[in-house]
Amino acid sequence: MTTTKLFDLALQAYHELQPEIEQAGLLGHAPPLLSLAQVIGSLGSRPRDALLLGAAMDGLPVLLDLSDPTPNPLLVMGERGSGKTPLLQLLARSVDLLQETGDAQFAVITNFPEEWEGGGSEQSSAMTTSSASMGVWPAYHGATAQFIHDMASWAKSSISSRHIRIMLIDDLAALTSATLDVQEDLRWLLVSGPERHLWTVATLNAVRAVRQRSWIELFPTHIFGCIHQPVIAESLSGEAMAGLTGLVPGLQFKLKQNTGWLQFYLPAPK
Repeated sequence: MTTTKLFDLALQAYHELQPEIEQAGLLGHAPPLLSLAQVIGSLGSRPRDALLLGAAMDGLPVLLDLSDPTPNPLLVMGERGSGKTPLLQLLARSVDLLQETGDAQFAVITNFPEEWEGGGSEQSSAMTTSSASMGVWPAYHGATAQFIHDMASWAKSSISSRHIRIMLIDDLAALTSATLDVQEDLRWLLVSGPERHLWTVATLNAVRAVRQRSWIELFPTHIFGCIHQPVIAESLSGEAMAGLTGLVPGLQFKLKQNTGWLQFYLPAPK
């Protein structure tokens, strides 16, 4: 059974047990968690140049505005099982759900392509049939280096285009140890891509992240999943009381903003 399938089963069980969890006081006075269809339905008209990150604890959609390059690129950090891959899969799926055909495309670079290629979940199955997909690229494959270079070449020539490309890197560490040419192209994409309609959203295991400071600094926006070890949580977030140790693994995340923290959750697939 794949990790993605296990996540789907765990998330389904979590939503079924939510009344008992709330009664136990683990979520305080949080409203009922919404399904993906309910969150999308609450948007009314389809928002242009936006992707869905999740739902805030008050039920409002948390959107990523692709017309504003300021928060781009984004880095998702958390422990294994914190839900980093499902968060990226939600972003990929929302390209089809929220964008007009042809306005945006996404590509996935991962060490575990089976989690993205119909791994048994509705989210991953949608990746293989999406007309917006530019493919799932194994991080360890030689062709992926050329693909990253092609993405940089496209970005350098697309400054006047409204077309948006989104590069989802499921485990940044797989590329930070790649050849110098790949690292050079990746750094350029992280620094210059935002102004050229190239978005990058990457994940990084929290334990590995403490050794990737030079790369973390290239990401202006940090999203955190559950990190049980307080020392690592404080080191990465910069705050001793960020509350990352109490997040529900595979469900809850926190987005660090200039005005404070925004907590949100992944809606149930159905």
